Amino acid sequence: MFLRFLWFMLLGVWIVPGLIKAGNFIDPDPQFMAQDVLEIQLLGLQAASQDRQSGIEQVWRFAHPENKAVTGPVERFAKLFDQPAYAPLIGFKDYVINERQLAGNQARFVITLRAETGDAYRYIWVFQRSQTEAGMVWMTMAVSAPYRGGAS
Repeated sequence: MFLRFLWFMLLGVWIVPGLIKAGNFIDPDPQFMAQDVLEIQLLGLQAASQDRQSGIEQVWRFAHPENKAVTGPVERFAKLFDQPAYAPLIGFKDYVINERQLAGNQARFVITLRAETGDAYRYIWVFQRSQTEAGMVWMTMAVSAPYRGGAS
């Protein structure tokens, strides 16, 4: 558990922001568990305060094909973060995973994050495994509108 925490601290503080700034991205990979994908996406959104487009693209790379069919290409997907429901995700301060549910090829996480403003928001992230050229990978199916104050 401690090693996983240490890995994600290194990923969040040095690796992901550096990769995103350099235009290098982490792509879906069968080795990533659903929670790994959630945390890669969250770190991308957090880094988006420095490089908005690249941080959002990091998230979009893990969007399930069915999700991409609705949200469109990355340029259109990026506009979602201009809306009040998803704007708090950009450059947020910190987060906590409140709930984890894994069942077969689906996963659901409830997170609470503290936005740059200091306000708390609760989101539900839903994942599904999808077959890609790389193999079976976890990808985001949906992210709920937030519950302000972190309450559900």
